[in-house]
Amino acid sequence: MEEPTKRTLAGVELVTIPVTEYAELLDCRRRLAELRAVQTRFERRCRSPIEHDSEVASFIADRLDRMTFADIRAECVARFGAARTPSRTAIHLYSVRVRGRLGRLATVPRDAG
Repeated sequence: MEEPTKRTLAGVELVTIPVTEYAELLDCRRRLAELRAVQTRFERRCRSPIEHDSEVASFIADRLDRMTFADIRAECVARFGAARTPSRTAIHLYSVRVRGRLGRLATVPRDAG
């Protein structure tokens, strides 16, 4: 492998490398792009439309332990309209996730100091 040659041309730093190394770099870039495309398909994304609307999420979270899912949904429709209101099933699934997060937070040991 040869050492790259560094030069400045019109104020721009350039590096000259053998064509074979350049081809390898292009191939690496292509493979990396393919891997990133595959990776993005497997990244865990929030599936809940509730969590994409913080105002609705807060509204629902404030009522979870005090009201039924049907009543929460009815109040949500009255306040935000049908388009922004999730289904009872979505509210239930959101409540499970919220309670799961709260449970994990409760088990985190506090600093004794």
